[in-house]
Amino acid sequence: MTDTTSIQVTEEHRLQKIKQAKDEARAKRQGNEKGLYILFTGLGKGKTSGAMNMVYRHLAHNLSVAVVQFIKNDSAFPDGDRLMLEKLQDQGFPVTIHTLGGGFTWETQDPGQDLRMAEQAWQTAATYIANPDISLVVLDELHIALKKARLDLAPVIVGIQARPFHCHVVSTGRYAPQELIDTADLVTEMTRVKHPISAGIPAQIGIEY
Repeated sequence: MTDTTSIQVTEEHRLQKIKQAKDEARAKRQGNEKGLYILFTGLGKGKTSGAMNMVYRHLAHNLSVAVVQFIKNDSAFPDGDRLMLEKLQDQGFPVTIHTLGGGFTWETQDPGQDLRMAEQAWQTAATYIANPDISLVVLDELHIALKKARLDLAPVIVGIQARPFHCHVVSTGRYAPQELIDTADLVTEMTRVKHPISAGIPAQIGIEY
């Protein structure tokens, strides 16, 4: 046996052992599926995009989805995520989207209204989370609503923890409170390395919205 052949046989044996271990680990996890609470935060881009990707995966499997947007204003700009989900809903896909924010306080000039709209958004979201027919609920920009003290954190945690066993919940936004991070099953922090806004490039259709 040549050295090359010997190396090849050793490598094949190593890969077989890896595959066996992976297969065994996968088999042990089967049957442990459950509804997850997934959290996307951080200063980098991709938080809402990550959540929406899960929406599309659910819809591909004909699973029901509800999306509640806390800060975004449906009259402020043509949000591509909202427009796409509305089109999918019109085509019969099992998805509902509610854009219930008024924008940021410096835009609304009405802190009292901001509080009322955030509470309405949470009540809408809580109804969907408790609905056993909904497979995924996305709470878009929830963390910002909490950061700006438009919502109390305690009932949000209680509502997420009380979700039906199969229901997945995803929340997005910068500045996620530590209590939510501790509650979540999966946490991803988007790190900003470079952003075109630093070069004076504005938000663009198809990229930011």
